[in-house]
Amino acid sequence: MRPRLGLALGSGSARGWAHIGVVRALEEFGLRPQVVVGASVGALVAAAHASARLDALESWVCTLTQREVWRLVDTRFRGGGVMTGNRLMDEIARHVGDPHIEELGLRFAAVATDLHTGEEVWIREGPVMAAVRASSGVPGLFTPTWYLDRWLIDGGVVNPLPVSVCRALGADVIIAVDLGRSLSQGDPAALRQTTPSLLEAMASAVNIMQDSITRSRLVIEPADLVLRPDVNHFQLMDFHRAAEAIEIGRRHVRDHSAQLEPILALLREPA
Repeated sequence: MRPRLGLALGSGSARGWAHIGVVRALEEFGLRPQVVVGASVGALVAAAHASARLDALESWVCTLTQREVWRLVDTRFRGGGVMTGNRLMDEIARHVGDPHIEELGLRFAAVATDLHTGEEVWIREGPVMAAVRASSGVPGLFTPTWYLDRWLIDGGVVNPLPVSVCRALGADVIIAVDLGRSLSQGDPAALRQTTPSLLEAMASAVNIMQDSITRSRLVIEPADLVLRPDVNHFQLMDFHRAAEAIEIGRRHVRDHSAQLEPILALLREPA
């Protein structure tokens, strides 16, 4: 029996559309995973891929305009977040569907975080959109989700790049896609000119936390290959820039095709 390929898709808000391009390019090289897991937006792309609805997701997100993105924002300043995310999830379900995880063609899991215990939660059954919503509750931005008898928030809080979940679901060889923003000092004089907005402050704080967690966990739970498309210039809510992000993901894989050879060799070996 040949080794089983797993794909771990990391969190990253609007940067997450790059995952679509990565998946497309990997397919061009004959790398089709049997296990797909994700945190936050990575869970959405993983779910679409596992349910054979990635085409539908890509077609829809590439039509989004900035105005359309903000139309989907159901703003509320209570209940633990700026928005509920319900309108957005309903729209995603309308385009991608909402099968049960147990019905998917690939092994899939979404990673969430228990708000009160800090426990890492692997969602492996039930409606796909409920799992994705629970995994995508960016603290302060989206309200927590009551699911599985607990309040759940973004899986990136505890496991932004869920390599460990991929391994637990039976993957022998793992490709991880890290969309964490590289942190740079910047020019103090230029930075002082503009006070960070609420969303910028939230996004930067989450990114700093997730970058630290990812680096630590990769030491303990390494992937066979980590891909890092350069999407640093994408802001938290740049969901309307899907075509650009997808192309960046696709080009990154093609530009690093030499790194895929050891993966292909591993997959040719008996398990």
